[in-house]
Amino acid sequence: MKIVNRGSMIVNKKSGTQSAKQQVQSSTLAARSSQLAAFTLLIIAGILLNSCNKFLDTKPTDSITPDTYYKTQEDLNRALAAVYDRLGDRRTYGSALYGYLAFSDEFYLKGQLTGYMSNTIDPSMLELNRCWEALYVGVERANMLLDYVDGAAVSDSSKNEVKGQALFLRAFYYFTLVDNFGAIPLKLTSTKSPTEPALPRTPVADLYAQIVKDLKEAEGLVRDITYYGYNGRISKTAVQAMLARVYLTMAGYPLHDEAKYADARAYAEKVIQSNMHALNPSFSQIFINLAQDKYDIKECLWEVEYYGNNQGIVREGGYVGSWMGLYCPNVDTGFAYDYVHATRRLYDTYEAGDLRRDWTIAPYRFAPSGTGGNLVKVTRTNWSATEIYERSAGKYRREYETFKPRDQDFTTINFPMLRYSDVLLMFAEAENQVNGPTQAAYDAINMVRRRGFGKPVDIADPVADLTAGLAKVDFFEAIQKERFRELSYEGIRKHDLLRWGNYVFTMQQMLTEYQTNMPTALSPAAIGQASRITSRSVLFPIPNSEIAVNPNISQNPGW
Repeated sequence: MKIVNRGSMIVNKKSGTQSAKQQVQSSTLAARSSQLAAFTLLIIAGILLNSCNKFLDTKPTDSITPDTYYKTQEDLNRALAAVYDRLGDRRTYGSALYGYLAFSDEFYLKGQLTGYMSNTIDPSMLELNRCWEALYVGVERANMLLDYVDGAAVSDSSKNEVKGQALFLRAFYYFTLVDNFGAIPLKLTSTKSPTEPALPRTPVADLYAQIVKDLKEAEGLVRDITYYGYNGRISKTAVQAMLARVYLTMAGYPLHDEAKYADARAYAEKVIQSNMHALNPSFSQIFINLAQDKYDIKECLWEVEYYGNNQGIVREGGYVGSWMGLYCPNVDTGFAYDYVHATRRLYDTYEAGDLRRDWTIAPYRFAPSGTGGNLVKVTRTNWSATEIYERSAGKYRREYETFKPRDQDFTTINFPMLRYSDVLLMFAEAENQVNGPTQAAYDAINMVRRRGFGKPVDIADPVADLTAGLAKVDFFEAIQKERFRELSYEGIRKHDLLRWGNYVFTMQQMLTEYQTNMPTALSPAAIGQASRITSRSVLFPIPNSEIAVNPNISQNPGW
């Protein structure tokens, strides 16, 4: 069973009934409309105020404003759905923030020599401008909901639960913004007038302080994941895991506040000690479940939700599996573009016997073998042992997709934002920084490794377990490699390299690797993509769309 969360209601996504689809679509559209209504009214008011005063003697009784809208539980649900909605935008976690805006040593984009997928970034880049816009729309919608939630005629517990969700999402949108753009304007209330002054950039330390403040408040307001029964909605352990991620980031680049390692350790430990989560015994099953519309709330703390094929009333399909998936030109088998390809560096980091390698990096593709009707026939064809750069990212395999009919572009596959293995590795990293490579740190990383080797996670294994007695620096290097193996293609690798302070150096190494070892038929695109990562690339440029309207904001260095 898969639940539609982006419409803020619990619906059996496998039922396929028209009424369920209509409910979801109606809720989604209403959610978007409710949040945009205030902006529309403000703009109209600004235009008409000076020229139409004589028509303002009467007060409309049928218009929707923030003061009249946020009154019922349904209103709050729809407004909250609108806040969640920006997560699924193609310029955020639809594809950009785990793909073409997140170049790292885990992938290159085949054949992309020019355009937005070639890593050709500048302040005028449309996709970058839209990413900034989508994240700030998420912030504005969260602010509006937080401004008006207390006026709703619902129970305090319902208000608090909605408030906690909105606080988390506001914090997450700001975390994503500061992680990618550095110091950015901080706004904590919704727009009340189109003439409000533009805001200057807020120092990075202040931004992180607000992010932590929001997350800590959210922790006390949201419910346990067992209350929801699915992970498209933010639970208490998801908040705690995100706090661990934020604190680890604060301990590294750009703040280098090493005292935050202790906080990261404490919040990761909270998740572990909650006993609400556990590793799925099978690494591949995590992603098969995503393709088959099944929730695994033990392994996955939080997912961005998608539903349907965008061919009917419901238009909530995503690009997971088609934009980043195992190459296939046949829709019925599970179409995927030939974009996201593995690197030799990722392939070689897996040790002998590690089952994750051939799931993360697909050892086969669906090769064209003729035509039948309007479809390209395909045959499952293995890559040779030397064909590494030719292989696709393999985690999101549409051949397991159960929703029918399939669409070329749109899939129901959710995107994993927080997994329990990530929490264990964050704990191991923070514990090592605070106390050295203790037994607790070894236990956490070894559980992840044992699962990777197909072993029981709670039984010591001489093949899978990390070498005992490592020095602190060597244990940290082992964690870095383990995160690379475990979490590739989940939108976290670039972030990790940035907070560790070695993103630019790593990508310059990749440039040398592509120039030296890559097949000449594939290398031009990869070389171009890696060569565009220089010292200025630790931050994106502030988009021109913001520079043009905000006289109080400056451009990032190098752009």
